[in-house]
Amino acid sequence: MSRSYLYCDYGTETPYIWATEENTPRRRARSRVNTSSNSDTALPSADTSFNLLDRFGANGTTASSSPGLEMNQLRLIVQWQTDTHQLFSRNEETKHIWGVLLVEEALNTPFLMHGILAVSALQLSLSEVEPQKSFWLGLATAHKSQALPQFLENLHSVNAANAKAMMGLSGLVVAFAFGSALTGVSDADQPCLDTLHNIFVLCRGVQQIINVASTLRHSNFAPLFDPTPPQLAYPERAKESLDRLEQLNSAYGMDGAHDIAAYARAIRELRGLSVHTFAQPTSMMLAAGWAIRATPEYLQYVQQHEPFALAIHAHYCTFLHIARENCFLQVWGSCVLREIYHLLDSTWRLHITWPISEVFGENVAP
Repeated sequence: MSRSYLYCDYGTETPYIWATEENTPRRRARSRVNTSSNSDTALPSADTSFNLLDRFGANGTTASSSPGLEMNQLRLIVQWQTDTHQLFSRNEETKHIWGVLLVEEALNTPFLMHGILAVSALQLSLSEVEPQKSFWLGLATAHKSQALPQFLENLHSVNAANAKAMMGLSGLVVAFAFGSALTGVSDADQPCLDTLHNIFVLCRGVQQIINVASTLRHSNFAPLFDPTPPQLAYPERAKESLDRLEQLNSAYGMDGAHDIAAYARAIRELRGLSVHTFAQPTSMMLAAGWAIRATPEYLQYVQQHEPFALAIHAHYCTFLHIARENCFLQVWGSCVLREIYHLLDSTWRLHITWPISEVFGENVAP
């Protein structure tokens, strides 16, 4: 029987995570292995191999109590990163911010994480049927209740350290405000002009976060502030309708009681943001962006049912309707536009011809 001798050199590079003795010698050992060409190699069984894992930590390491998997919370994170974040994005750069960077920020900011989980749960609630609908709505409400107090407290002290979290959560808060009115809960606000006004007032608080944009503009959140509009052909009928509003504003400007500056700004902002709706119809960009930028003067005119303000608002509702595939928006545009139509007399209804035809069809009274 022939025998051969093989010299093997074992070093300490072998990961010590597998060591079973505490004091493994830190030296190189030359080992002489006796091999035989005629003998069978004895391999350890699978059970024996996995015993290595069982022994790991047995020499004094204190193990935590049995960890539980919060599967519902994990599902909400997966929901956010695979779907929900896209409703806030307008291009690939902002998609990365909402889907990845915001979650990284949330790992160190619990109230932001609660906000992400709340919005993800609300999306699931809006897309499910009972009993899952109520289950996810309950989780959404619970996480919202955890996120809001810290958010409201920080509104008065936004700084470079919390600006990212506050900016992200502000968008989530707006989405939650829109979406919560669609849950069908009896005591919830319904999509209507007054509820929309309340959301706009809520968004005014977010303006304080925008005031620290100089910090965010020099961070990896900078693409959120990139004003470059998407390249696309703006629909002619929409352009003509906004053009007529601007002309009407100039004509009424001859009347000293007409706030031409406030209305001009509202139309300009609406035109600038609406292009994102045509480029990315499911994005919250216009719904949240214009609400945040609306001035107190304009909101007051809407609340007072000033006809010109309602005519501008009717156009905003049309863009909400175009974005109705966003689960947080759905019927918002059509519901509020219908209400505005009935608040205007026949003279002013002529100035919302495009909104009515776009949402309800040609020659159809809502």
